[in-house]
Amino acid sequence: MKRLYAISPAKLNIGLHIIGRWPEGYHVLETLLYPYPALYDDLEINVLPGRDRIELHLTGLELPEGEENYLETTYKLLRETLKVPLPALRVRLHKRIPVSGGLGGGSSNSGTLLRLMAQLLDPPPPLSLLHEVGARVGSDVPFFLYDSPMLAKGVGTELTPYPLSLENYEIFLMTPPVPCSTKHVYRGLKPSHWSRKSIEPILKAGIHTWPSKLHNDLENVSFQIYPTLLLYKKALYEAGAIYASMNGSGSSLYGIFRKK
Repeated sequence: MKRLYAISPAKLNIGLHIIGRWPEGYHVLETLLYPYPALYDDLEINVLPGRDRIELHLTGLELPEGEENYLETTYKLLRETLKVPLPALRVRLHKRIPVSGGLGGGSSNSGTLLRLMAQLLDPPPPLSLLHEVGARVGSDVPFFLYDSPMLAKGVGTELTPYPLSLENYEIFLMTPPVPCSTKHVYRGLKPSHWSRKSIEPILKAGIHTWPSKLHNDLENVSFQIYPTLLLYKKALYEAGAIYASMNGSGSSLYGIFRKK
């Protein structure tokens, strides 16, 4: 029985600026997606006899009802796109990444499954096709096909490698027990909350400029719904963070500190 394993890492959003909105209602954004492998899920796949079926075995943190369908959806969309039978799989997922924390756990699981599936197929699908399938599952999924920081634009699926390294800093991550709904946060976002500015010039200017110029525009809504999140952000700065931000649509927050 063939077995493949990979960690399925969390991600950080370094800035998240809303630039505008498409006519169909989707927000146009810019954010730097940064891998955070210090927090990860375990994903293991075993090839079973037969074709076109997937068995899921979940351990660790409990998932909301229907969350595991993310992996089933990924498997189904890959099969539909390739138009060939896929190996039958047993997928074991051990969850550590908190759900509804803005850390991209479900998206990471999907992207990691696509990467492992590509190792099973001959010939392996091109990365561009995996990117396309991932984007159909969710806007953050394509990022997890890569192992480097990516500048994300549009709805988050237009990715460009970005040379940012935080290896000389320490990142402290906290996830308060406040599940934030991405849909509700975006629904409450008003044009007055939009930064409307590209984050690239700010990133290039250096981390010392980030506290005053680099924003997560979704904080405007999440902090209104859950005011305690603002207190956590202030606490990170009071503890000496060079830069602190809510991650994605929340509720996780992180602070970037100088290494001692």
